[in-house]
Amino acid sequence: MDSGLGGLTVIKELEQILPHENLIYFGDNANCPYGNRPKEEILKLSIATLDFLQDQGVKIVAIACNTISTLIDEFRQQYDFPIVSIIEEACEYAANKKLDRLGVFATEFTINNGLYSTLLGRLSPETKVHGVSSRTLAALVDDGRFYDPATDAEILSMLNNLLKDHPETKNIVLGCTHYPIVQDMFEKAAPDLSFINPAVVQAEAVRRLLTEQGLLNSASQPTLHINTSGNTKLYEKALKKLGIATPYIVTAVG
Repeated sequence: MDSGLGGLTVIKELEQILPHENLIYFGDNANCPYGNRPKEEILKLSIATLDFLQDQGVKIVAIACNTISTLIDEFRQQYDFPIVSIIEEACEYAANKKLDRLGVFATEFTINNGLYSTLLGRLSPETKVHGVSSRTLAALVDDGRFYDPATDAEILSMLNNLLKDHPETKNIVLGCTHYPIVQDMFEKAAPDLSFINPAVVQAEAVRRLLTEQGLLNSASQPTLHINTSGNTKLYEKALKKLGIATPYIVTAVG
């Protein structure tokens, strides 16, 4: 689940390592980006999506949205299925890397919440976290503006804001799942930096949990059912850019 298109980056990773699983996705594009909304609205929207997925009979949920993941403790115990936070998995990964400095690019809510700094402070106290927020990049990507001058300008602005104060930073977490959709633009703008895509480690966490609980599918032909409150055509565009191969259906929901 995600606030919009961004969670397709997790879908891309899941189809690679869980080739027999049926995937159900909900993207709340009508309300994207969540990161510019107050906490109460984010919680209400998130719980509505979780209830929708519960009605589909899911066995596990991956919260691809970093903004939603900052609030996971508010609702995790309300559901019988495991819920995997993308922030928790990204912080575990960064801590294991033993980095001295880490940049985090994310929405305003994610940066202001400070969960990356808090979790890494526990897991890897020596790692200094430097966050840079954007009010517009998630919305630009959600509108399908993948190679757009405005998208390029916002990426350059975020990089400049980080590096002018912390030029020694070499590793940056793309702390909004919309951002890896345009990771190629980040890499072109800053080829000497390493950009961490948390979708990879979140997908691995999903596989680990399913394996531990004996819930893996082993013989089915996989399907991908995308549900969105927004524009279905934008999903076609994003699926093509990401090279997602699983047979899919895109459905508009109210």
